[in-house]
Amino acid sequence: MKEKIIEFHSLSLPFTITENTWELRLAKSQTHVKDSRQTRLLTATTKDRFVPLEVNDEGDAFAFSFFIDPNRKQWKDLGKLHRHEKLRLLCNLSQLRKDLQSRITFFLHPDNLIFDDNLCPQIIYRGIKHVIPPFEMDETDFFKQLKCYCIALFSEKYSFDQLYNGALEQVDETEFQKRVRHSEDLDQLIDLLYESYRSEQDKTEKTMQFVPTKRFRLFKRFAISFMIVSILFGIPLVYLGLINLPYQKSLLDAHKEYLDTNYNGVIATLDGIDADKVPKATKYILASSYVSTEQLSESDQNVIMNNISLNSDDNYLLYWIYNGRGKFDDAMNKAKYLDDPRLIMYGLIKQIEKAKNNPDLSGEERDKSVNSLQEELREYREEYNLDTDSENQFETNTEDTENTDEQKVTNQEENNTNQSDTNSTNRSSDNEQSEE
Repeated sequence: MKEKIIEFHSLSLPFTITENTWELRLAKSQTHVKDSRQTRLLTATTKDRFVPLEVNDEGDAFAFSFFIDPNRKQWKDLGKLHRHEKLRLLCNLSQLRKDLQSRITFFLHPDNLIFDDNLCPQIIYRGIKHVIPPFEMDETDFFKQLKCYCIALFSEKYSFDQLYNGALEQVDETEFQKRVRHSEDLDQLIDLLYESYRSEQDKTEKTMQFVPTKRFRLFKRFAISFMIVSILFGIPLVYLGLINLPYQKSLLDAHKEYLDTNYNGVIATLDGIDADKVPKATKYILASSYVSTEQLSESDQNVIMNNISLNSDDNYLLYWIYNGRGKFDDAMNKAKYLDDPRLIMYGLIKQIEKAKNNPDLSGEERDKSVNSLQEELREYREEYNLDTDSENQFETNTEDTENTDEQKVTNQEENNTNQSDTNSTNRSSDNEQSEE
């Protein structure tokens, strides 16, 4: 249940709406009814122009029950109509002029009118001249109300009540609204409505075609189906054009760089691509490129490269890829999965270097992290009984190379000294034998 109040002039009509029935209680003091039988004139009106009505005498008031067809169009539904339909509705509304000659009185208000499928109007509340309000209704009143209704139906700026209460003289939104406002009498206004309707109808017939509801629904289903199919086919095309083709191009470019032994080019081309999802051959060239650019001795690189091939375990290839990309935690996970102590220890050494060079760590945090990693490294060395040389076999060997070279020189010098001593001894023996 809800309430609706229609206010027009000095008349205030508070309706209580329950489903399809509008209830109104009108005090007898607001009427000039002398005999309740006078209200029969209201219930005897034709259903073409007026909604069905029952009137009950409740002593000090009359109870009106208006029965509203739920299929009728109300004001809120009229905004959805096309322009030519709105003009036809206004032409039909102007036909209520004929009822001005009867004893039944009414008023044109958006809340007091409903329309059937042919856009013919029905009046809800009505009165009787000099008996039940509104007590009077002449052409002048009808003319002004019709003007306001015509403009309000097309206006996005003014409501019917605003127009009726003074805004009518300010309307200038469209040429049609201006012509309605400047209409001098009811005949001129009705002629304007019919002229506008015929013009709009001709335009509509040239640009639009009416089809049966069944055919329209069929076309609508076909259109929706076509849109769905287009979307389904469009998604793979978008994926192919925006994602897959650039991805495939990057893989081809990387292989070309690898054939040209441009290992840095391979790394740059595949940067940002998830190594887990690339083909095995791409993992192979990427891992090989990272090993080739890693600061390792030639012998260490040769050892590692001998273990890298198209038949290598994916996790082994990913270890060197993650290591090259600086993802040491991911690399360590792969090393532990492979259970390779040398890879684990090499990963720990890289993590120690990273911790030492991490500017985001405070001195205390850096020391704590480095000590923890070094302790873990020591435990692995002891657990697998690996000496320092074995531990450092993947480290940068600049110092080792220098030490090796120095050792070679030292050994050569020692060999030369020993050889000189031997030669001197031999010569002494020869001399002694000669003297004898």
